[in-house]
Amino acid sequence: MSQALEKGLYKGFLCGKDKVEISLLQYVDDTIFFGEASMENIRAIKAMMRIFELVLGLKINFAKSGLGAFGVSDEWRNVAAGYLNCRLFSFPFTYLGVPIGTNPRYCHMWDPIITKCERKLAKWKQRHLLFGGRVTLIKSVLTSIPIYFFSFFKVPKKVQDKLVRIQRRFLWGGDQDQVKITWVKWDTVCLPKEVGGLGIKDINFFNLSLLGKWKWSLFHSQGELWTRVLESKYEGWRGLDEVTRGKG
Repeated sequence: MSQALEKGLYKGFLCGKDKVEISLLQYVDDTIFFGEASMENIRAIKAMMRIFELVLGLKINFAKSGLGAFGVSDEWRNVAAGYLNCRLFSFPFTYLGVPIGTNPRYCHMWDPIITKCERKLAKWKQRHLLFGGRVTLIKSVLTSIPIYFFSFFKVPKKVQDKLVRIQRRFLWGGDQDQVKITWVKWDTVCLPKEVGGLGIKDINFFNLSLLGKWKWSLFHSQGELWTRVLESKYEGWRGLDEVTRGKG
């Protein structure tokens, strides 16, 4: 990819005011090519993947590969996908477990998280659990299920309420079909044990703390591609910080 860019055989996607070029993102065995929607780029991608196969003796899994493009005709997409021998995908799509191209403020995006928590409760319903066991399961399982989404998106209030309702009902021995008396306010339950709570994480604070690490990284990872993209798109992290503090 570096040689293709250097020789002008491939043109990446230019982002933001400073025209930061994005051409390739990789994580373990997942790869995303970014670039202009042109047949020159399509042919370059095909050549690079073929060279990869010849050099390393590995094979590209075209059945799991997909092509998406903006601003071109359906005919062009079909031709490009046929040339690369891969399928067409539509937006939004999922990459590394994260939905791409959808609005996280829409509650339906969080339906898989809600469903997964409810399925866990359905399995536990048949077991006889003491109060301490239910607290442990909430801390170790129910709180950890949405942690990946919590690390990337601000949770809508309605979703927060649903997740809290699931945890609260399970804590007091209820389920989706049966509601039992909640003897203690949920705010008190989420307090640390030293001050009379049970140490269960408050979903809102938990979400904000996970998102806060990105702001910390923004100040400590200058020069990285993702920070350069943000600086270019939002005119610098210093201005972004001022906006954030202004919304306080």
